Amino acid sequence: MSHPYDRQPDRAFWRRAIGDRAPFEIGDWYQKRISLEGKSIATAGSCFAQHVGRHLQRAGFDFLDVEPAPLGLAEDEHRSWGYGMYSARYGNVYTTRQMVQLVDRAFGRFTPVEDWWEKDGGVVDAFRPTLEPEPFGSVEEMRALRADHLERVADLFSRMDVLVFTMGLTEAWLSREDGACFPLCPGTAGGTFDESRHVFRNLSSAEVRADMEALLASLRALNPRLEVLLTVSPVSLMATATAQQVSVATSYSKSVLRAVAGELYEAHGFVDYFPSYDIVTGPASRGAHFQPGMRDVSPEGVAQVMAVFLSEHRPEAIERPAAAPSDAPRPRMAPAAAPPRAVPDEEDEDVKCDEELLDSFGRRPPPD
Repeated sequence: MSHPYDRQPDRAFWRRAIGDRAPFEIGDWYQKRISLEGKSIATAGSCFAQHVGRHLQRAGFDFLDVEPAPLGLAEDEHRSWGYGMYSARYGNVYTTRQMVQLVDRAFGRFTPVEDWWEKDGGVVDAFRPTLEPEPFGSVEEMRALRADHLERVADLFSRMDVLVFTMGLTEAWLSREDGACFPLCPGTAGGTFDESRHVFRNLSSAEVRADMEALLASLRALNPRLEVLLTVSPVSLMATATAQQVSVATSYSKSVLRAVAGELYEAHGFVDYFPSYDIVTGPASRGAHFQPGMRDVSPEGVAQVMAVFLSEHRPEAIERPAAAPSDAPRPRMAPAAAPPRAVPDEEDEDVKCDEELLDSFGRRPPPD
């Protein structure tokens, strides 16, 4: 008798692919669908996407940066001012609703009514409130800088050949007036929360899929040859606005995003999916890729994820650790070919994540 499982490779079977191997010994995570060679690449998304962009630059890809830091700004201050995080200074784009609206705002198709918040005697951009360390002196100053920013974003989206987008969250804060999606809840990084003007929405899989289809259609209208490489951030929610325990809320959010990413991969030949989320959070990892606290990915975990990525796109760029001594013990179930392994970089701990400020809120136990 013959059936489809007879023709499946070893990577399709848990015991052969995973078994009792240590997390860093597991291979066959990813086979690229699209090539990045000779293409201009842009990145956007949640905090983990900063690692992806950083490694693309180190590996020598044609990484687009339409808003580079001014020459007079010290390198160690770049991220404090929102430079070098992504291909433009849009900051972290946590939700699919944010991303599709960013494109619409860049091309003048959407102008939100509530576009600034008061903070510390000045004003901040409601759509990138933590971008700069100090508030603007006036709304006019903020809007002038944003107009220049959106012009550059429109140029970026018109020029890029590949968009690498990291999907982060489903929890979104919207304007009741026009549906504008903010990166953070009003009142946390500026402005004032008003239940009559603001509403929480935990996006469903259907809503995320609709957002992404709109995004793909909009970007492909600019460049019919555009390709998109999706990832899902493995970083858990810092806090949830739902009634669920934060880990349960994280499971919902990531499950929705992972499912939609898989659907898009199956539906569109120009969409690729890289399994950073799967590598870090799956049971095969045994938690080895996380920092203490089980939320942030460790430098070793980031290095491993990016080694898997580069092994398909530019293997010569992987900085590998020194070989183990010949008398070192071998794993009981060694893979046929050693999976890629990279040396962690201290800079891999340096990301700017707006969501971390949510940890300062909530009810506190009374002092002893």
